[in-house]
Amino acid sequence: MAEFLFTTDAEMKSTTLLNGNVDPDKYKFSISLAMDSVVEPLLGTELYDKIAAEAEANTLSGLYLTLYNEYVKPITKYAGLSEYLLIASYTLDNAGLFVRTPENAVSVDKEEAEFLASKYMSKATKYIGRFEKWIGLNPLTEYKHNQDGVDAQDIAPSTGWYF
Repeated sequence: MAEFLFTTDAEMKSTTLLNGNVDPDKYKFSISLAMDSVVEPLLGTELYDKIAAEAEANTLSGLYLTLYNEYVKPITKYAGLSEYLLIASYTLDNAGLFVRTPENAVSVDKEEAEFLASKYMSKATKYIGRFEKWIGLNPLTEYKHNQDGVDAQDIAPSTGWYF
C-alpha cells in the first residue's frame, strides 16, 4: 500500500504551478519529506500520528478536521513543492545524474529555482504562523511542546530569506 500523503495530486496540480503532466512519482517523495521535516515537528509526534491515522481513515472531525484542512494540507502542499522545485530538473538513473531539458524549453538557473522554492516555503510559513495562533485558541490534548525528540516549538523552516 502506498504511503498516505496529506495532499493529493489533484490539489497539487490545481493550486500550484505544478503542471498537470508531471508524473506524481517525480514529486511525491518531496511531499513525504515535507511531512517529516516540517509538519511533524510543527504538530509533535502524538498529534501528527492522530491526524495521519484519522485522515487516512477519513474519520477526522471537529477541530481535528479544521486543523487538517486549513493548516496541515496547505503547509504540506507548499513545503513539498518548495522541496521539489530545487531538484525538479534533475534525473538520477543507472547512467548517472542528468539535467533534463525538454524540446523548445530552457531550464531555469539555480537562483531562479531557489527563488521559486523560497516563494512556496514562505507560503507554508504563512500557514505555520496562522496555525500557531489557531492552536493557542484551540488547545488539543495531543499537542505537546516536546515529545519523542520532536519539539513542536522548534518550527522555523528555512525560507531562504534572512533579515
